[in-house]
Amino acid sequence: MTSEQLKDVLAWIKTTDLVEVQYKRGGDGFSLSRAEAAPRYPIPASRFAAVTSPGVGLFQWSALGKARSAEEGREVSEGETLGVIEEAKGQAIPVKAPCAGRVAKIFIEGGAPAEYGQALLFLEPR
Repeated sequence: MTSEQLKDVLAWIKTTDLVEVQYKRGGDGFSLSRAEAAPRYPIPASRFAAVTSPGVGLFQWSALGKARSAEEGREVSEGETLGVIEEAKGQAIPVKAPCAGRVAKIFIEGGAPAEYGQALLFLEPR
């Protein structure tokens, strides 16, 4: 594909709500994306604070030999460890409370896989 043809495709993309286009035929292809086209929706105000996964791995409620500290309805302190993410390398990343509050809702079970940034539970800040 020539650069002129790619310019035509990019011009067309700008007339749509597409953010990315990929094309492949045989050994040739291209990928075009427009970062500025990503939708920017305002995040609604919430009375809850999400506790998210700091890494990728298996979620556990506590490090080995430690008691579980996160239960729905329980009050927690800012920075308190609420669980750990066990990475493939065997390293455990602590999941910490971003603020003091009450555990309002839990979305994950112990031993379940977790992705980076995934909401694990919600706190209702004090």
